[in-house]
Amino acid sequence: MEIRKFRSHYGLELITASHSGINLGDLVWDPLIGSPGFSHPGMPNTIYTAFLDAGLIDEEEFQLFKNDCTGTELIPAHFADKKVDVDTDLLTDLKHPVLGQIQGNFTLESISKFRFGELQVRLMEDLLRVKIDQYLEAMKAKKWVEYDGRIRRVNIITELYYGSIKLIIEKSLSSSLDMALEKTGIQAVSRNESSTSVEYEFSHDNVPFAMRIERVRTFNG
Repeated sequence: MEIRKFRSHYGLELITASHSGINLGDLVWDPLIGSPGFSHPGMPNTIYTAFLDAGLIDEEEFQLFKNDCTGTELIPAHFADKKVDVDTDLLTDLKHPVLGQIQGNFTLESISKFRFGELQVRLMEDLLRVKIDQYLEAMKAKKWVEYDGRIRRVNIITELYYGSIKLIIEKSLSSSLDMALEKTGIQAVSRNESSTSVEYEFSHDNVPFAMRIERVRTFNG
């Protein structure tokens, strides 16, 4: 499935500037234009940071919250479509670390096909959802000014999607990509040649490409 259809069909958001530090429980701001933002000046970056700032939890409870959000196991994503194709016209906007590292040494326009495969997901567990919901209710009751002014209008990440990266280039260009990979130190999981093209596969390295976000004000455990 093409990635824009994948997003609309499953109600997900594409993470254009992704990195391995994105986790469940992170807060996401809607920009006026462009992609969702993961930080906002003077505002908390995670839901549990908001609870700490409001005095609802202490440092020990904060760490437990963080562990719950960052330690969720990766499981297979149960989609009918097991791979997601990305239009090569979008690659310059998709600032994935693998692309970012090779971009200075290889022209992304030379990529014939790009896809995410072997899709996996981290899901916010039900117990964690209930816990967050309870603290949100407490924040509304006891710290309404902080709730209304800092997090009520933002979103929270409840699902993160990962996939191995597969790209195909013309065989005549493979030596250039091989040199770029060697120069940057990126290791391909596999490299398969046909008579006319070469397919490279890379690990997702814990970098998500899509997420599900929910409004804090309508969040329900």
